[in-house]
Amino acid sequence: MLNSLCLQRLALLVFSGSLFVLPVSGRAQNAAQGSGLATVTVEGVAFEKEIQLAGTTLKLNGAGIRTKFVFKIYAAGLYLQGPVSTSADVYAAKGPKRLKVSFVRETDATTLGKTMSQVMSDNLPREQFGKCIPGIAKLGELFAEKKKMAVGESFTVDDIPGKGTVVSINNKVAAEIGEPEFFNCLMYNYFGDRPADAKLKAGLLGGS
Repeated sequence: MLNSLCLQRLALLVFSGSLFVLPVSGRAQNAAQGSGLATVTVEGVAFEKEIQLAGTTLKLNGAGIRTKFVFKIYAAGLYLQGPVSTSADVYAAKGPKRLKVSFVRETDATTLGKTMSQVMSDNLPREQFGKCIPGIAKLGELFAEKKKMAVGESFTVDDIPGKGTVVSINNKVAAEIGEPEFFNCLMYNYFGDRPADAKLKAGLLGGS
């Protein structure tokens, strides 16, 4: 059996991300909360457990790593007012919401935008996708302009009631999309029946 010192060292390795590269599970998050840590770390990216957005306290629902083939591309975290565990609950969640993405590998931003658009198209009902086309086009233009996302760079997508979707790159507002449907359209990229990464979907929903 492991003695207490070994267990403590093992716990430190888990929280530092040295042992696991899979999405952060609900149990891992609960352990981090119990330790008093203010953040949850995924592949070297720290996600605050609580943030303030539009005068509302949001909590980290889950986090994970986006992998394509064998390459780790980015870490992502989902912030909501209360915990959810299904895609339907994400779409139905009220109040402000945030998705934060931080890159762990240099990525072609134009390709990223096209991939997100394609995954949304594959998952969204045709009528809903049609309502989101202006926002999808604006997001595509934004990433095409950026050209690449370097390691350590990040973007956030905020859903702010009464305002729409606010996209920020490296903490600077880059675009505001007024269509109220757009944030949920974007969420289909992560939570649809055919998401970009099933393991990331599970992580964002607080699972393993």
